[in-house]
Amino acid sequence: MANAIGPARVLHLRSSAGLYGAEHMILNLMPRLTDLGITTELGCLQNQHLAEQSLHDEAVARGLTSHLIECAGKLDLNTAQAIKRCVKHRGINLMHVHDYKSAFYTWVARRKISAPLVVTSHGQFADSRAVRLYNRIEIALMRRADIVCIVAESMRNSLLTSGIAPDRIHLIPNGIDIDRFTPGDASDVRAELGIGPEEVVFGTAMRLTEVKNPLGLVEAFAVRASGKLAPARLVVAGDGPLREAVSSRVEQLGLGSQVLLLGARTDLERLYRCFDAFVLPSHSEGLPLALLEAMASGVQVVASAVGEIPTVLAGLPASLVPRGDARSLSEALCSVTRSPQVGHQMRGRIAARYSSRSMAQRYADIYRQLLEEHPAHTMQTH
Repeated sequence: MANAIGPARVLHLRSSAGLYGAEHMILNLMPRLTDLGITTELGCLQNQHLAEQSLHDEAVARGLTSHLIECAGKLDLNTAQAIKRCVKHRGINLMHVHDYKSAFYTWVARRKISAPLVVTSHGQFADSRAVRLYNRIEIALMRRADIVCIVAESMRNSLLTSGIAPDRIHLIPNGIDIDRFTPGDASDVRAELGIGPEEVVFGTAMRLTEVKNPLGLVEAFAVRASGKLAPARLVVAGDGPLREAVSSRVEQLGLGSQVLLLGARTDLERLYRCFDAFVLPSHSEGLPLALLEAMASGVQVVASAVGEIPTVLAGLPASLVPRGDARSLSEALCSVTRSPQVGHQMRGRIAARYSSRSMAQRYADIYRQLLEEHPAHTMQTH
């Protein structure tokens, strides 16, 4: 086929804490690369703190080739050996890593692997001392990569100042499956959740962490709920370390059944359809997939003006609010009205610029470039 790039065999590597933005990006990317004639496989570093390995399980359920790679802790050299074995036995000739831990073990493994390395930075959030350390490790490892991909233009300067050459940094926005996320009737979802047809639904899908600001969202919704406006619900899909704190704050504010904390969901394509507005009050973002998914589902947006979000929403009738500005966020919620026309514009933007097909083609071009420059990448034997 015209888009095929020869015998490319790519191993994606990810150390995952659950099914979040980066995981869904990988799951969206792999089948589209297959459509372009590229063999793709996934290596999931085992997370010893989790009873389930969600990324691996979901990949297998989707019919993707996935390997669960043993990883007993922060420094397990058996992990590097397992990666080397996978590369050798599966005939991998290009490696693509998606987090600092995978980058570290791949760097160790590459002492005997000549396959070129692509790194995608999905965003660096310095919300704790440990995370800041991990960020520094990841950047140090990026310097050893052949190509570094970023999902938001706002990420470029920090990499440049860290010594990564400009010609090795490529902007590739995340893409989603626009055939999966579509507008549609939501009466069945509303009925399941006990939401009346007259209620305005504010919804979000996020990991419940400080950087995503779920407590700020609850506070802003409380202001909206206290006004003389149409009845409303806040629907939160997702889990995380702030789950109990969010639940407690909902009770303290007397919101009761007005806020639905659904936990992790696997049916977001259905859930988004019942939202009248998608709200993302994050303190920091790269290019959030949940935003793209909601927009593709025909939902209007209220979001913080951080990361690539202003670029995604440029020229659209969306509400952008300053990061951490509680008053602006609550005012934006109060001004939301139902508008099918706005939803149509949101989907049009995603279909035109942020599809998984477009994302895959850009990665395919990078793979082609590397394999043409270094055509004989094989396992070295010592």
